[in-house]
Amino acid sequence: MMRTAYLSLILLTVSFLGYAQKNYSTEFGKITQYEMDMKEYPQDPDAEAVVFYDLGDYFFQGDDNSGRFKLYMTRKTKIKILKEAGTAYANFEIPYYTGDQDWESVYRINATTYNMEGGSLTKTSLDPKNVYDEKVNERVRLKKIALSNVRVGSIVEITYTIETPYFFNMREWNFQRKIPVVMSNLTYKAIPYYAYTYIAKGITKLDVFKSESDTEERRFGNLTYKEMVYDFGMVNLPAFKDEEYITSPDDYMVNLNFQLSTIYYPTGGKKDIMTTWPDMCDDFLKDEDFGKYLKNVEKEAKKILPALNLAGKSPEEQAETITEYVKAKYSWDEHYGEFARLNLSDFLKQQKGNVGNINLFLIGLLKAAGIEVYPVILSTRENGAISQGHPFQQFFNYVIAEVKTGDKISFIDGTEPLLHYSDLPERCINVRGLVIKPKTEEWAITRQKTISISQKKFDITIDPIAKKANAEISFAGVGNESYKLRTAYLGRPENLIHYLKDKYKIEVSEVKQIEDKQSGKPFSFSFHYSNGIENNDGKLFVQPFCYLNIHQNPFKQTKRTLPIDMVYIRGEFYSANVSIPKGYKVEFLPENNHVDNALLTYTYNAEQREDKIYLTASYQLKKNIYDAEDYIGLKASFIDLIKKFSEMIVLVKE
Repeated sequence: MMRTAYLSLILLTVSFLGYAQKNYSTEFGKITQYEMDMKEYPQDPDAEAVVFYDLGDYFFQGDDNSGRFKLYMTRKTKIKILKEAGTAYANFEIPYYTGDQDWESVYRINATTYNMEGGSLTKTSLDPKNVYDEKVNERVRLKKIALSNVRVGSIVEITYTIETPYFFNMREWNFQRKIPVVMSNLTYKAIPYYAYTYIAKGITKLDVFKSESDTEERRFGNLTYKEMVYDFGMVNLPAFKDEEYITSPDDYMVNLNFQLSTIYYPTGGKKDIMTTWPDMCDDFLKDEDFGKYLKNVEKEAKKILPALNLAGKSPEEQAETITEYVKAKYSWDEHYGEFARLNLSDFLKQQKGNVGNINLFLIGLLKAAGIEVYPVILSTRENGAISQGHPFQQFFNYVIAEVKTGDKISFIDGTEPLLHYSDLPERCINVRGLVIKPKTEEWAITRQKTISISQKKFDITIDPIAKKANAEISFAGVGNESYKLRTAYLGRPENLIHYLKDKYKIEVSEVKQIEDKQSGKPFSFSFHYSNGIENNDGKLFVQPFCYLNIHQNPFKQTKRTLPIDMVYIRGEFYSANVSIPKGYKVEFLPENNHVDNALLTYTYNAEQREDKIYLTASYQLKKNIYDAEDYIGLKASFIDLIKKFSEMIVLVKE
């Protein structure tokens, strides 16, 4: 049984598989001459590979051992390798669930590599040694499959089946990929006992949609039923161009997502699984690992809060004190989850837990201290955005705290000790989250409010004879930039040497680092660097920022179709003090400049005072998310500011 939502589907008269008969074969193991001869895909000559077909079949079967239905999902795919980079598409990763007592299984794996050798078609079967499992966490594993003898011109074909007792785990169907897809079709065979709602993303209509009742009656135990067969198809899908500065490609690629909405019992009656946002909030507050966990934390807080010396502090100071306590005492096990994985007793003993354990614990302490605080559940950036029109619990995988102190609202995460109190990790900044309150639908915008700044300061002396500029340089990061540097390099100055070499292509022998673990302060380090200067006809050409200023435009595309998500407002600041060597004077000093438009602001100032030149240059974006239409303007603005920041000082002999 299927309930449609969000999409009005139009049945086209084009036969999906009929389209395939011209040049392509959807019969597993059959390769056409057209497929083998293809050197490039006509619709996309730059494509690394192309999917000839991608066919899925989802159906239910009764399991006599358990007396229950199980869900089976088969997939059959054929891919042509067109360029060397395309050989990566001969490696497959299939996630499957391994929690509780019933595991999912991936089996009936059959794969072949086809090549033309000496005018004949050769086949290389999948080596069982190239099929193995990798543990992702306690609940998820990856079945990894690597085909052999793959090269440019090869065709790879694979089929496999996923068996699951968990009807919530019907896999989404991705019609589109990062390479072109000639045809993609999913057949779903519904039975009368389970109803699903689906969301189609990235499209307004499918090329093929049809539904019909199967004439054959099926039996399982005492049940007699018929299947309802649905076909969803798309043809000639372009490669998804993975643009920079987006959340998750899944937010924009063409796919179908399924949610179990209702269970119909053979004995009569039903159970509604699909819910409303207010009802979902109530369910969270009643849950053993969410609402009840919070209440247990509030009771435990009576033993914890007195030692934190909160008396006399403002609500915001109290919230920061409690947050820093949690960050210092409890560590994150790097597992997501909106629910607490451990019960409170085990979490307190181990002092380690998942996101749910830590942030629900933080929320409980804040609430016990009398601070207005609410849980906010969300989806991380790589997990995709939440559709407000569809209350699907499966889309959520994280929880943070919303703290209200007076007129100020802060979003807090307790998993990152080196991140400032009211700054969120980048993974959490994904448009919106659902505020968990009784019988309420309320959404919180989780965009980052603080500004991330990279600061670089230069104190330069010039040696005309050696043709060198010797500089004492200090770098500092503020906001998220501080967090990134502190996380990667605190206590590891030798890694900063590699960082400077990799990012700026400069060699330094020693880096001095300020050992400051305070998350609210800039992270800074300094080093000595010498670079050559151009001496042309007695003129010295000096780059005042030692070529370490921004020199590559972050906006490289010729056109943009998606919003530009910069995550947080960011900018850079440069300052330089240049000592004029004896016997020289300034012939050219860059002109001052200031640009302030709707997209960004940038400033350049240079002045000479006696034998010193003082320069400052800075830019700052005005938004963290821009419309696609702003892309060309941003690109042009950065072309201008990069050119300006790269200008030279010219010195000549007196």
